[in-house]
Amino acid sequence: MHIYVYSIIILTSFNLLYSQIISYELMATWSLDEVSDLYDEFGIPESASQINYPVDGYKILYMTPDYNGELTICSGAIFLPAGINCPPPLISWQHGTESNDEGAPSNVGNSYNDLIGVVCASGGYIVTMSDFIGLGEGEGIHNYMHAQTEATATIDLIMYGKEFANDMLGTPTNDQLFLFGYSQGGHATMATVKEIEANYSEELTITASAPMAGPYSMSEIQSEMLESGLPYPNPGYLPYLIFSYNKIYNIYDDINDALISPYNTFLYDMYDGSYDMWEINNTLPSTPIDIFQEDYYQEYLNNNNHPLRLALIDNDVYDFVPQSPMRLIHCSGDDNVAYESSELAYNYFITNGAENIELIDGGNFNHEQCASLAILGGKLWIDTYAELCQPSQVIELNDQGKKTIIKTIDLIGRKNQKDNPFLINIYSDGSYQKKFQTN
Repeated sequence: MHIYVYSIIILTSFNLLYSQIISYELMATWSLDEVSDLYDEFGIPESASQINYPVDGYKILYMTPDYNGELTICSGAIFLPAGINCPPPLISWQHGTESNDEGAPSNVGNSYNDLIGVVCASGGYIVTMSDFIGLGEGEGIHNYMHAQTEATATIDLIMYGKEFANDMLGTPTNDQLFLFGYSQGGHATMATVKEIEANYSEELTITASAPMAGPYSMSEIQSEMLESGLPYPNPGYLPYLIFSYNKIYNIYDDINDALISPYNTFLYDMYDGSYDMWEINNTLPSTPIDIFQEDYYQEYLNNNNHPLRLALIDNDVYDFVPQSPMRLIHCSGDDNVAYESSELAYNYFITNGAENIELIDGGNFNHEQCASLAILGGKLWIDTYAELCQPSQVIELNDQGKKTIIKTIDLIGRKNQKDNPFLINIYSDGSYQKKFQTN
């Protein structure tokens, strides 16, 4: 992997192509060998994707509306298949819960999200990943589990990303659009599908989506899980939600009214983007509701119009009828996000006439164990719909005992390629050879 840092700042709002993109930086590149090394290092099965293209990873800063409609800075990432010579599809990945800015997708070259970006882009997708408002280099506290801004931040990056990729690659997308995400990303994926089909159908058409292990029913299933009075694997999720929703919905007048000591004195500052969730969890009781003031919590339980309860209702995302194919993936052993949330969404969709909707139970695995299984399954299912570009194919039946070339990628047209134009031969044993052209 080669890491670069350079920035082009767009100084004029009259530039139509980048009217909402503030800056972009090429942060890292991966050669075919380096992509293959990632597969080996992280045990990614060969079935995840063909290794067809080198990958360029960009950090993007762009403008998107906040919860109050005012434009705010949001950061994200775009991964491009370098040297692709036909229109590729676009896939949008929505990340899971993250409290540390360094774990956001925009930290290209140093984020766990790189794996998904590189695997998908090397296989022939343009990949967009929003950090969501408030993470990465975005301003303020993250709008955690806020459906509306999860959706609009995702949609804006998709639309800007299509034009950005067209300019950088010299080819437009093929108009196929896929979305997938896990945990918070599952919630964000569902929210984005809902928003696109309701308000962006003239600009975007979803080919298929795979929301995975998301809390689609915030006001019922997920809140019941947190209200149970039982230990919870990530108690830091609850104050994350409280601080996010207070910013947006004003669910308390004073933090001392909602939280007991000592949590009212230090906890908010731990969500400034510099702490990992495990660090936050270690400061909290295992039963998350134990941080509440008793009066505040009882009022929430007994008042159907409590502002926190209304905020949770506002962020339910299953109350629509998907018009595009969707595969919900969730493990029934999930200990963070109840499987019943996916069941409720699926049943609502089917009852209300949705077609091409599936619910896949990944088995008796917890939330962390389920992630890799679900993400791989979602990606492979999306691949069945994708119209992916095929690099130049060369079949050589070699009778001299040498390795057989099964694929040759022509990078002669790669944008900004400073080296001599070259071909990459991929052999039947999975090895690669770069061959510089002499003509």
